[in-house]
Amino acid sequence: MYKIGRMKITIKDQTCDNPIDLVEDLLSMLYKNGQILINYIVEKHNCFYIATVTTTDDDSIEAKYFNVYIRNILEKVEFTYEIISDDGFASDSCQCQEHSFYVLGTYYGDDSSPVLCGDCGKEIPLIKLPYIFSEDEHFSILSYQRMYNSVVDVWMSSLSDRFTKRQLTYYDSQLTKRGLEICHELESKVGKPVYFLLPVGEFEINKTAENIVNCPKCGGELNVLESTECVDKVCHSCRLGYIDQHMFDFSKK
Repeated sequence: MYKIGRMKITIKDQTCDNPIDLVEDLLSMLYKNGQILINYIVEKHNCFYIATVTTTDDDSIEAKYFNVYIRNILEKVEFTYEIISDDGFASDSCQCQEHSFYVLGTYYGDDSSPVLCGDCGKEIPLIKLPYIFSEDEHFSILSYQRMYNSVVDVWMSSLSDRFTKRQLTYYDSQLTKRGLEICHELESKVGKPVYFLLPVGEFEINKTAENIVNCPKCGGELNVLESTECVDKVCHSCRLGYIDQHMFDFSKK
């Protein structure tokens, strides 16, 4: 369960002309490291700042998860924190000790982790995943999530429908290719299959994944999975996954 936390941030670097910049840097680094979500609020007080944040678990702001950027900025700022409540809008995150496979499944408007556990179907907090692409943070995964949501924003506004639909539903769109690159890189780190969740749209108009028999990329027969809720069919070769229901009906545009 995601938690609401309160951080008290004080500035150690008294030579800084804009202390709020250091506060923003710290929170941005915690976000890109997967320790908090992007929807934080900052209060300014006389000698300190209070940040109300959403975090992934009781211990997710602890020092054991810090990366090199956070450790460096803590030479200029310091903070304490307390967990004040559960996040009433959040669902439970994955508590599995092992994962048979993973799914990259970005959903519109969702700021939490886009990486799902193939066994329980719940999201895996990014602090429990390795860094990819030689990064020291989860920048690539979070950037992809923001990019995906931006394309959906345009589609939801009925702007450039042909372009946005292709990006969101075609296996060979640039958006999908980037998602598959992330899946491939993450798979090399975790040593387990990582599938990219693709909404129905290019094929079988007005159909769902239930009607899809063959992978649209390689033509091979899709494998039906009945043990998880986050994906119904997958192509083991192409690492593409499909679900019977999706929050968007791309066939209507």
